[in-house]
Amino acid sequence: MTACEPTAPEPALEPAAEPAPPVDARRCKPGPGATGSPSTIAEAVALTNTLPFPVTAECLVEALDRPLRIEASKSRLSVQPADGERSPRVFVWTADSLVMTIAVDGEGRDLVEFGQFVTPRRSIKGELKFPLTAPASLADALARVRNPEFPNITSCFVCHDRERDEPTIPGARSSLALRPKPSSLVAIEALRDERERCDATVEPARCQWFAALFDHGPIEHRPFDPELRLF
Repeated sequence: MTACEPTAPEPALEPAAEPAPPVDARRCKPGPGATGSPSTIAEAVALTNTLPFPVTAECLVEALDRPLRIEASKSRLSVQPADGERSPRVFVWTADSLVMTIAVDGEGRDLVEFGQFVTPRRSIKGELKFPLTAPASLADALARVRNPEFPNITSCFVCHDRERDEPTIPGARSSLALRPKPSSLVAIEALRDERERCDATVEPARCQWFAALFDHGPIEHRPFDPELRLF
């Protein structure tokens, strides 16, 4: 090639391919119009209604956004008690204003309790019993905690003081929020160990709960406000 000949143009570079989005392999995930990070009981119930029926409590937790922020307690002093340190009661924070409570095993394993904070120290209580075979409502969740003998108060009144009607939400009653005693807390690492050693051929229901908590993304520790009264 002489100095007068033009140089050949450089071949155009192909644009880099966009990485494929990660595949969401969950069976239970938010349906249209629902959020995986509910901030109210109403939003949590709406999420539940978009999941495949019959909806289990484990399915609801599987559908929550990750990272999952949790605290766990081995205390048996609750209407939804822990079944000891290896099967604790787990508090799942889906927003700073909403905590959902589950029991890995025992008599309360099919319940999901809700605490919606209306002030830094007060929360509205609700509950759903699973499995659900039909859509639920906010009214259902609030009615579940009403005391059957004294319907003007809730069953939470025994432990949570200063209960009163919450005028912004018909049928709701708020009371003081409580935090578990430090001596009752179970570390996330201990829970993760229980997930690893759980034998589904021996304890299938318990292992399903650990799978719902740990198998769908990262877990973070989320402590309660230390200013809250101890349970």
